[in-house]
Amino acid sequence: MDRLVKRILPTSIAVGTGLLVLLGYLLPVPPLASVRDELIRWAVIIAAFAFILGFFNLLRVHSGRARKPGGIYSVILILTAMTSLVLTLAALLIPSLRFLGDWWFRYVLSPLQATVAGLIAFVLAVAAFRLLRHRREAGVLVFLVAALVVLLGTLPLPAPAGNWLANLRTWWMNVPAMAGMRGLLIGVGLGVLLVGLRVLTGSDRPYSD
Repeated sequence: MDRLVKRILPTSIAVGTGLLVLLGYLLPVPPLASVRDELIRWAVIIAAFAFILGFFNLLRVHSGRARKPGGIYSVILILTAMTSLVLTLAALLIPSLRFLGDWWFRYVLSPLQATVAGLIAFVLAVAAFRLLRHRREAGVLVFLVAALVVLLGTLPLPAPAGNWLANLRTWWMNVPAMAGMRGLLIGVGLGVLLVGLRVLTGSDRPYSD
C-alpha cells in the first residue's frame, strides 16, 4: 500500500493527465477539449500557489541571511518584496488606493527593470574582456565584438558614426542574434519534448521526490 501511494498512484495520475491534455490538442473531440481546458485551469491554479510558496520561501531564506555579513542586501530585498505585496494587495482590495500600485510599478519597478536591462550589454562586454585575458579564442573575440556593437549602437552618438552603429546594431540583433536565439529556442523545445515524453512514459518521476 505504501508503494502504491508513493510511486504507482502519482505516476498514474501524471501519465493520465498528460495523455488527456495531449490528446485534447491532437484530436478534434469536444469532450476531450473540455477536459484539456479544465486540467490546464487546474495547472494554472497550482502554479499560482507555487508562486506564493516561492515568495514565502524567499522571505524565509533571506531572513536567515539578514544576520550574516552582507545581510543588508537581504534586508533591502525583504523590505522591497513586502512593499510590493502590500501595495499590490491594497490596489486590488481598495479601489481608491489603486494609484499607489500604479505609482509603484510605473515609477519604481519599471525603471529598475530598465536599468538592469541596460546594464546587460555593459556586463557582457566586461565579462568578454576578462575572458579574453585567459582564453584568446575566436569565439571569445566574436562575443566581445557583439557586446560592443550592442552597447555602442544603443548610445546616442552623433552622425554619421551614430547612424552607422545603430544600423549595425539593428542588423546584428535581427540576423545573427535572432538566428542564435532561434537555435536556443529549438533546443529548449526539444528538451521540453524529451522531458515530457519521459514523464509520460514514467521514466522520470519528479513528483515523487
